[in-house]
Amino acid sequence: MPASFRETFVIFALIGVFVFASISFIVKTQTDNSVTRTILEDGIINRTYVDLESNLNSTREQVQTQKDSFESENPERGFGSLIIFSIVGVGKTFAGMTLGVYNIFIVLPSEVLGIPRIVVGVFTAILVVSLILLVWRVYRSGA
Repeated sequence: MPASFRETFVIFALIGVFVFASISFIVKTQTDNSVTRTILEDGIINRTYVDLESNLNSTREQVQTQKDSFESENPERGFGSLIIFSIVGVGKTFAGMTLGVYNIFIVLPSEVLGIPRIVVGVFTAILVVSLILLVWRVYRSGA
């Protein structure tokens, strides 16, 4: 039975949060127990984890800023006007979440397993083309 977009998005978000929480749990446990060689000393994991954490922190700050500006402004109603700033803020947040999930599911395993960048690039291109074709199919069917 096909899943709706909302169900698929929630599943991917939960998987991403679970993976991020697992890595965070390992790091915190190693830090609290004074382990001599932590997982963050590995260059690949350290770079990916720190980049992902900083990306999530900056996304959280941007979301808070957008929320504050959205709540503080009273938009003027005009004929055919849109609140563009809200749409852009939501788009940036969604793009940040998508990039985070991409980093967790594709970049981190490829770096750990040592998969060449060209293979990851081809896989990503196939994935993007497939998603575009699926979106076109949903649009054409009118659902």
